[in-house]
Amino acid sequence: MRTRRFWQKLAFKRGLTGWLFAMPILLYFAVFVFGPIIASMTLVFFEWDGFGALSTARFVGLENLKELAGDPRFLGAYRNTLIYAAVVVSSNVVIGLVLALAVNKVVRGAGFVRAVYFFPVVLPLTAMSLLWALLYQPAYGLFNQILSMVGLPRMLWLYSTKTALLSICLMIIWKEVGWYMVIFLAGIKAIPEEYYEAARIDGAGGWQQFRNISLPLLRPTLLFVIVVSAINSLQVFSPIYIMTKGDPVNATNTVVYWMYRTAFYHLRFGYGTSMAASLFIAIFIFTLFQFRLFREGGVRSY
Repeated sequence: MRTRRFWQKLAFKRGLTGWLFAMPILLYFAVFVFGPIIASMTLVFFEWDGFGALSTARFVGLENLKELAGDPRFLGAYRNTLIYAAVVVSSNVVIGLVLALAVNKVVRGAGFVRAVYFFPVVLPLTAMSLLWALLYQPAYGLFNQILSMVGLPRMLWLYSTKTALLSICLMIIWKEVGWYMVIFLAGIKAIPEEYYEAARIDGAGGWQQFRNISLPLLRPTLLFVIVVSAINSLQVFSPIYIMTKGDPVNATNTVVYWMYRTAFYHLRFGYGTSMAASLFIAIFIFTLFQFRLFREGGVRSY
């Protein structure tokens, strides 16, 4: 009996010690993560200008959500965000995977090649946005200088409604694709070489090996890349704010940027929070869909 009580007290002390060590991070999440999330979800049903106590906020029920459904500028921002996400995510997946497959074949100087592709990832996004804005400058930008040298007409890049959003996509792809290349490369390195040896013995070519061995076994990596890239793309803000501020004619206006403008310029924090809530729901649904789509699968026979 005494032995049992001894072990119970020891287990209690160990459990208490663990909770005490975990308490700082739990308090951090409670105060700075979950607290603001709960407050934001509550603020959706209020109209508040950001001044004074929250008790001064006016309850409006579902009016903010109803206004969202008929707000042409918000719907346009959503369309731009989806276009941006589709271009960036698909490019990150395709280019990142192709680069990973190519770099995996490099024998000499492999570390240097990987570093070259990964270098843009470590550069600050703010500095790169400012730099690329100069490169896109119509009169003296480097890109237009190159076009003039080869006899092609100059482009307006960030100053045309047809090319502004795609120009920002190009900069982001250049900066991010090295990161996803490294992730794909890690996934490829984790595939046992015996699978490829057996496939070569059976007469499978390079495309068959990729389709029936590499691609199925890269499902978890592919899921991670798509979900992370999509979440980052749907929340794009910094390059929009620095390079175009939503112009020209709202062609680069995105959900997060318009949410920022609505809350901090128009002082409609309740309405801006409803935009954040709608984006959160969209990201949550997209992530669930991807997890259902990329269920565990084995290596198919060729």
